[in-house]
Amino acid sequence: MSTLWLGHTPSSAALARRSVLAAFDDAGLTGEPALDAALIASELVGNAVRHASPLPSGQLAVSWVLDAEGYQISVTDGGGMSDPDSLTGGVSARQAGARDTAGRGLRIVAELADSWGVATDDDGATTVWARASTPACAAR
Repeated sequence: MSTLWLGHTPSSAALARRSVLAAFDDAGLTGEPALDAALIASELVGNAVRHASPLPSGQLAVSWVLDAEGYQISVTDGGGMSDPDSLTGGVSARQAGARDTAGRGLRIVAELADSWGVATDDDGATTVWARASTPACAAR
């Protein structure tokens, strides 16, 4: 498992995308699966910046793991104003209108991942994760 600590700023989404893409390339996962993973990471970070507080350190944690079946990407933040359990089941993966400038992040994640969910720890930190399988993924 690898973890990247990022600032709670909009530019962190691009950094997460580039970092995941580079790490997956180093692990031998390239092409569309790696691009999908990078997009998932950037969408999860973007949502954390827009809708949640940072961790007490002022940062977000982006973690990923590759195994024989695929990969999982997780973003942990300090929690938000909404109940994180309401995110599961597609409630927040809402349909954005044609003129909406936001509201597509979790729908994109849901389309690219096999599964996704939310976990909250006792300190209020929230982790949103996405798991995807890919036949090209090797355990590393």
